[in-house]
Amino acid sequence: MCDTLGRLLSGSAVFAKNSDRSPNEIQLTEFYPARSGLSGELACTYITVPQASETYSVLLSRPGWMWGAEIGVNEFGLCIGNEAVFTKGAYGKTGLTGMDLLRLALERCRNAQDAVSLITELLQQYGQGGNCGYDHDFYYDNAFLIMDRTALYVLETCGKEWVCKQYSSVSISNRLSIGADGDRYSGAVCDFCKKHTEPIYTTFSGSGHRKAQTARFLGAEEPLAGCMAALRSHDHGVADPFAKGTVSSACMHYGGMIGDHTTASMVVSLEANRTIVWTTGSSAPCVSLFKPWLFGCEAVLPVTSSGSTDGAAYWLDAEHFRRSLLGKRLPKEFYTQRDTIQQRWLLQAAQTSATDFPAFSRTCLAEEAEFFRIWRNRILPGSACGAGFRKRWEKKNQILFG
Repeated sequence: MCDTLGRLLSGSAVFAKNSDRSPNEIQLTEFYPARSGLSGELACTYITVPQASETYSVLLSRPGWMWGAEIGVNEFGLCIGNEAVFTKGAYGKTGLTGMDLLRLALERCRNAQDAVSLITELLQQYGQGGNCGYDHDFYYDNAFLIMDRTALYVLETCGKEWVCKQYSSVSISNRLSIGADGDRYSGAVCDFCKKHTEPIYTTFSGSGHRKAQTARFLGAEEPLAGCMAALRSHDHGVADPFAKGTVSSACMHYGGMIGDHTTASMVVSLEANRTIVWTTGSSAPCVSLFKPWLFGCEAVLPVTSSGSTDGAAYWLDAEHFRRSLLGKRLPKEFYTQRDTIQQRWLLQAAQTSATDFPAFSRTCLAEEAEFFRIWRNRILPGSACGAGFRKRWEKKNQILFG
């Protein structure tokens, strides 16, 4: 489960995505530098493909056990987010995962149009498939939001069939959305959504509610703040997100009979001459701060170099605080302080030079640590939650923390 949105502006653009996965699955925010002189085979999650002679530098938000990524941006400002979509027919048991396709496109393409072409070519050659569940089997097809500073596409698939449509702003979720109004089709023009949608999983995924939530923020006067608000949003009627599972919220909370948990979030500001990435590096964006990182600068947590264990440690440390909130209610004061800090960082980032950006990132990281240190020590009021909710979380906590 996931939600992704993108918006083209005058000379710039914004991209945002929540990654909704198993609540115990650690997600890493890793920088991979460009490489050249490569050859041989590349091992993806389940299959190998020929390696490209060169790859571009990328920042990936990646489930720790998979090669592919949920969210990413490369050195040219190409951004991609993928979504599970539920379609008719059997899902592939092996092949390239949607996350593999995302990473391959970021490493090999300079712009959104080329990324669409590469993903569809790889789809035709290798197919898509493989289990993408962390602690349970989960097979699905994929949709992608693919954008750069000047172009934005939605690519939806069913097996090796696909449709692509260009937008100026759009939000997508775990459902097909393009009918007979697509710009390009793998075969004959058809109502792709009607032809391929599996209705039961699509309906109960809550994707209709979530897509409507995020779409409301596409016209926000402050695009970056609007994207963050979209990723932090809950469905109407959700008063205590840490007391009840909510699959119909963009900021998804585990605990119900179905549904995953938002385990990482990213917002990308594609300015005219630089790319600023805002990442949580942790679950539950509603209680997280998005930390700034200037693409290409030294890694500052939650961004790490590939192979580092610091990102996993950061994610787990943050998770202790989030799980301490289960069955409790944060006061309005918490959210007011969160928003005040976030807005100040947004203003400061716009005025910070490339030379000063690493120091700025470290300052934000330290301020975040102090913010959560204070709130860890606060005694919070309880909120009524069901026995099933508590039991599901107790089981997850036992597995994760012992």
